[in-house]
Amino acid sequence: MDQFLQQLVNGLTLGSLYALIAVGYTVVYGIVQLINFAHGEVFMIGAFGALTTYLLFFNGKTSVWILPVMIVGAMIASVGTAVAMERVAYRPLRNAPRLAPLITAIGISVFLQEFVRLFYDQPQWTVVVLTGLAIGVGYLIGGRVAKIDLSHPVSKWFDRAPLLGAAGSAVAVWVVVRLVNPDLNALLIVGVVVLGALVGTAIGWLAGAAVRRRARSQTPVPAIAAAAAGAVVIAEVSWVLYEKLISNVDWPSAKLRIPFPQIDVVTGTALQVGGVTIQRSAIFTIGALAVCSVLLWFFVNRTRMGRGMQAVSQDPDTARLMGINVDRIIVVAFALGAVLAAIAGVSQGLQNTNIEFRMGFLAGLKAFTAAVLGGIGNIFGAVVGGLVLGVIEAMATQYIPGQFGGSTWKDVWAFVILILVLVFRPQGLLGARVVDRA
Repeated sequence: MDQFLQQLVNGLTLGSLYALIAVGYTVVYGIVQLINFAHGEVFMIGAFGALTTYLLFFNGKTSVWILPVMIVGAMIASVGTAVAMERVAYRPLRNAPRLAPLITAIGISVFLQEFVRLFYDQPQWTVVVLTGLAIGVGYLIGGRVAKIDLSHPVSKWFDRAPLLGAAGSAVAVWVVVRLVNPDLNALLIVGVVVLGALVGTAIGWLAGAAVRRRARSQTPVPAIAAAAAGAVVIAEVSWVLYEKLISNVDWPSAKLRIPFPQIDVVTGTALQVGGVTIQRSAIFTIGALAVCSVLLWFFVNRTRMGRGMQAVSQDPDTARLMGINVDRIIVVAFALGAVLAAIAGVSQGLQNTNIEFRMGFLAGLKAFTAAVLGGIGNIFGAVVGGLVLGVIEAMATQYIPGQFGGSTWKDVWAFVILILVLVFRPQGLLGARVVDRA
C-alpha cells in the first residue's frame, strides 16, 4: 500500500507540472485555435528567468523570501517572450492557412532553444535588447502624451511615424556617442541625453511632416519631444544597469546542465508521512497548481477581461463588433499561459536541482498530451488531463512488468495514451468546446 501511495504522490507531482504547462496550450487554443508548440520553450525561459534573477540579485543566498522574487523574474521573462512571439510571429499569420502558424511555432521553438544555448553566457546581446526596449518605452511615453488613436488599421504606421522616428533617432544618437566614447562623465551624459532629445524631436517632426497627407492623426510636438527624451533616458539607464550589474555576473554556459538554486523551506530534507516520502518541492508544485487554478477560474469567470476572453473564444468577429479589443484579449491569453509556464519552470528547477536549454521540448509535448487528454480548449480539462497523465506515468513505471516497465518506458506510455485518446475519444475526457462560427 505504501508503494502505491508513493507512486500516487509522484504522479500527482509530475501531473501538476504538466497541468501548469497544459493550461497555456488550452487557453491559447480556446481563443485563437492555435497549437503553440513553442510553449514548452516559454516554460524553459521561465526557469532561466528565475535563475537569472537569482544570479543578479541573490547569488549564494538561500532564504525563502528570495523565491517570490525569482518567480516574478521568471514571469517577466516568460510573459515577455510569449507576448513578443504573438506580436511578431503569430499575429501576421492569424488569417493564414493552419499549417503556417504551426510551422512557425516549431521554428520559434528551435530558435529559442538555440538562442539560450549559444548566448546565455554572453550577456552582450542584452545591450541590443535594452536598446530596442528604450525605443519601445519612448514610443509608449509619446503615445501617452499625444492622447491620439495610433491603431487605425489603414494609417497606423503613418500615425506612429513621428513617435517612432523621434525615439529611434534619439537612441541612434546615444549609440553613436557611446561607441565613440564608452566612458562618459556625468556632465557629458547629460549633454548626450539633451542632444539625443533635440535631434530626436527634430527628426520626429520631419517624419510627421513627411507623412502628414497619409496620416489620420497629427502628433503634437510635445508628444514627439517626450518620446525622444524618454527613449534616450531609458537607453542611458539601461547602459548603467548593464555596466554595473549584468556584466559583473559570471554567467554559466547553457550548453551543459546548470545547477538551480535550492531555497530554504521548499527544498531540503523530504517529509515522511508513514511509509511515503514527500519532497518539499512536490508540495510547492501541487500547491502552486491549486492556487493558480483557483485564481485562473476567478479571472475567467468573474472579471471583465475574463468574460471578454469567453466571448472571443465563442465568436471573435461578433466580439469585435460588440467593442471588445480582440488583439488585447489574445495577448492576455498568451500572457496567462506564460505566467503558469513560468511557475512550472521554477517548480521543475526546484525538483530536478538543475535546468537545461532542452528541458522545454519533452515537457511541452507531455503538456500537449495532457491538454488533448483532458479536452483541448477546456481549462479544467487541461488540469485534469495533466494530473491523470502524471499518475498514469508513475503507475506504469512501477506496475507494468517485464521489459515494458520502468522509468525508461514512461515517455512511451505517455504518447501511447495520446494515440489512444486521439483514436477513441478525440474530444478528450471532458470534451473540448467546439463552436460553430458563422
